[in-house]
Amino acid sequence: MAVLTGPQLDNVRHAFAEELRSDGIPWTRAKLNAAIQAIEDVFESGALQTAISNAINTATSPAVLTGAQKRALVKFWLRSRFDRGN
Repeated sequence: MAVLTGPQLDNVRHAFAEELRSDGIPWTRAKLNAAIQAIEDVFESGALQTAISNAINTATSPAVLTGAQKRALVKFWLRSRFDRGN
């Protein structure tokens, strides 16, 4: 299980609270920390990385992207997907 540092948890919690402060959803620091850790665990489990890597390999076959290229592609996709200003 990967563990985020205290400052990293603080940053995520504060960004979450700032973005959604008007939603009126009650949450506690402990519950939000647990949710953040659950997300971290999924990403660190290896299963997600393997699934994404295999999907990229299938889509780009016979070309092969390196691990660094795959990470960059996923990073840019995530930015595009989640920084849309909802």
